[in-house]
Amino acid sequence: MPDCNRTYPVRVDVRLTEAERDALNTEALQRGIPRQELLRARVLSEANQPAPVPPIKPVHYSKGRDSIDRAIAAVNRRYDVPHAQLEPLICTVICALNAKG
Repeated sequence: MPDCNRTYPVRVDVRLTEAERDALNTEALQRGIPRQELLRARVLSEANQPAPVPPIKPVHYSKGRDSIDRAIAAVNRRYDVPHAQLEPLICTVICALNAKG
């Protein structure tokens, strides 16, 4: 591989299902590292020891009504729907999006 600009000269292929790949992508994103780095840390860790990877970064959601108020304002800009009808509708949508499957 003389024309290759990689710092790691050996390539290892791993076969995964799409669900496994998506799970690794999600975990790597939550930890703030590339999937390759997550896999490398897990492969090179000692047997029965946790992989030396950064902890998962928590996701912070806004508190209070600001997300509801922003959604109501966004809908009001495009559609002429009374505020009294929008609020319960938007709250239902936000609750449905945040529900754990």
